Amino acid sequence: MNINELQKSFALPGHATIIAGRGGLPTIAIANAAASSEITLLGGHILSFTPKGRRDLLWMSPASPFAPGTAIRGGVPLCWPWFGAHATNPDLPLHGFARTADWKLESITADGPSRTLVTLSLADSSASHALWNHRFAVTLLVSIGATLEITLTTRNVDTAPFTISQAIHTYFNISHVDNVTITGYDGTRYIDKVGGANRPERQVGDIVINSEIDAVFQDNPGASDILDSGFKRRITIAKEGSNSAVVWNPWIEKAKKLSGYTPEAYKTMVCVETCNALEDARTIQPGAAHSLKAIISASSLD
Repeated sequence: MNINELQKSFALPGHATIIAGRGGLPTIAIANAAASSEITLLGGHILSFTPKGRRDLLWMSPASPFAPGTAIRGGVPLCWPWFGAHATNPDLPLHGFARTADWKLESITADGPSRTLVTLSLADSSASHALWNHRFAVTLLVSIGATLEITLTTRNVDTAPFTISQAIHTYFNISHVDNVTITGYDGTRYIDKVGGANRPERQVGDIVINSEIDAVFQDNPGASDILDSGFKRRITIAKEGSNSAVVWNPWIEKAKKLSGYTPEAYKTMVCVETCNALEDARTIQPGAAHSLKAIISASSLD
């Protein structure tokens, strides 16, 4: 469907319209009584989430491209069916192919004036089989209200089991890295990926960002908080179907080399990612499904 056809079929007064968004990409623009948001069909990518009376919780790079088949830098990329580099073939796309695929809009519904539900889907194709030879059906349910709830469900419609690793790779908007503390990981073991170290460590205390961080936490099913003294805001990230998480900021030198990024961008973002990563990868049997869910909310920091 083109944008006019999508608008005619799916627009929901008081909740959502379908527009030509950034870069002309088909985008669902949500505005209800509790929040506003944008979701583009490219990658099933959530670009923004702004609760009423607050600033955007999500960060978007000013240098990000918005072009078909190209990964967007910021917001909420979906890393699937593998997270990071492919385990056996480094020539395959980083973080899988879902984040650069065109997703299908299935429905837009409302649960009262303050919550909008958007359902997108992604199915296997000849293009996906060339990268990952399995039959699958993936559903993305985005619930926009006072909280942002993101549920990524993978169903195995093949005849043999397959294993996935994945991430809801959320970029959060912060006032400045110097103002931020991240809680919820004290005592948790992690793999330090900085510089390819892959070194096992254990977190001591809360996280402060004063250098590059790329930490893959394990045995971590609980919630975490981003405490931002500059914005006087607490962002809470709760989750379901996940026993792992990633905290990432590229810091000064790596920021100069990243695509779709700017040298100063590391100062105003941090990624806290809801994952099935490393030993938390999930094997899904034929006919079975697994759901990964992130629940994101904001409150005032006392």
